[in-house]
Amino acid sequence: MVRALRGTVSAFNHAKRVSLVALALSLTMWLVVFLSVGGEWFLMWQSKSWNGQEAAFRMVTVVGIVLLVVAQSEIADQP
Repeated sequence: MVRALRGTVSAFNHAKRVSLVALALSLTMWLVVFLSVGGEWFLMWQSKSWNGQEAAFRMVTVVGIVLLVVAQSEIADQP
């Protein structure tokens, strides 16, 4: 994305694909692995010292917001 920053809008939108895939994988990892599998399968919610569900929810929220911001398409008429 940094290399395509000074280029055309279509090149910049094309360069966002790698970051979108990485953010989607990160969101899936935090949501599925830590919240679903860790929380329910390993009963993480029952432990007071090993409960990582709040931290995992914060990471899902942050990664989701960044994913939404990056996923927005750039327009060509910007100054």
